[in-house]
Amino acid sequence: MSKLQKYRSKALEAVKANRQSARTAVHVIEVIAGAYAGGYVSEAYGDMAGIPTDAGAGLILAGVGYGMKQPDLAWLGVGMLAGYAHDKGRTMATPKN
Repeated sequence: MSKLQKYRSKALEAVKANRQSARTAVHVIEVIAGAYAGGYVSEAYGDMAGIPTDAGAGLILAGVGYGMKQPDLAWLGVGMLAGYAHDKGRTMATPKN
């Protein structure tokens, strides 16, 4: 095995070892971006047809993402649903006078 082949083999092993870490980091960023977008959409548009826009968009993105096997869309949808859940939790925890 030549030096080039050894180097190539080691480089491929390093890429394979770090690929999952990189995907995990990308998923975290996508969830954060989805939560941010959900908060913006919720404040900018409120409810449409009685459905909160962040929840509706999150369900659509998650459904389309999982249905079409597009995990990036699904993670954005999960982020939007997380933003919706956060908002609802905050509302429930606020004392009503």
